[in-house]
Amino acid sequence: MMRVLLLLGLFISAPLLAGDKSREELESVVEEGSLESFVARAVAHAKATVKPTSMDAISRELRPFDQAYFPQSEKPVPTVLFFHGCSGPTASHEQDWAKRFNEEGVGVIAVDSYEGRGIDWQRACNMQAMTPWQRSADILATIEDVKQDPRVDAERLYLAGFSHGAVTIWAALAQASSETAPIGLPQWPQVDFARHVQAAFMFYGTCMQPWSVDVDAVAFLAEDDRYIQEEVCQAYLPNHPGEAGTFKLKLYEGATHTFDHAKPNQANIEAGSKYDPAATEDAWQTMLAVIKGDN
Repeated sequence: MMRVLLLLGLFISAPLLAGDKSREELESVVEEGSLESFVARAVAHAKATVKPTSMDAISRELRPFDQAYFPQSEKPVPTVLFFHGCSGPTASHEQDWAKRFNEEGVGVIAVDSYEGRGIDWQRACNMQAMTPWQRSADILATIEDVKQDPRVDAERLYLAGFSHGAVTIWAALAQASSETAPIGLPQWPQVDFARHVQAAFMFYGTCMQPWSVDVDAVAFLAEDDRYIQEEVCQAYLPNHPGEAGTFKLKLYEGATHTFDHAKPNQANIEAGSKYDPAATEDAWQTMLAVIKGDN
């Protein structure tokens, strides 16, 4: 049963904003009980179609489109690496979070996984392009690149992901645990993942296979999310490996998908998402406590 829940959670979260037709197709998959084969097909398609790449090539695709927000500081600061959802970056969302972090002396680098590759967001939402198991390489390349940024305290990096970005972080945690390369990379790159990443914050994503890397994590879920079932993560909790970093779950009553977007994009609006300032504030205080606790 847990395996079915994990699969269900992943594919309710994946095509979440790609239109009514995609939702109907997903519902049919669920009703037919063919989720496992759906997962297998998605992974097989990615492995067959993703061209081999390198960390340097990924950096060239990503770095020109980073949005960096840093506080005034004479020394390197802890930095959040920010990964958008499948509908793409929303500037106001990045800026709202960056303002909070900057006021506390924390930098933010928002990574755009689409622009440098010409990716259509609907194909990503439908798991036809840039699946989390491939996109996790963006996390690794960014970790490696920011080591050279004089603004960044590379020993104190934090990952923040939203929806597809959250699932991407989970994929990276699992891959780091077994040193399994993301799809497209020939081998696991030696980036010292657990040394540099102190914690991961995953908003309205889902829980998948257990990971054991020593990185603390918090999942922020919304009770009225149309695309994520909180039962998936509740089923995962007792199975989280004891040797791994801590994993905590925050569930917000009455909140929706993208609850922390004060100015949601049109895709979010059409999906029924609403801003929840109370849930957003609690998530903020939770993240801040984790970061301050690392001092």
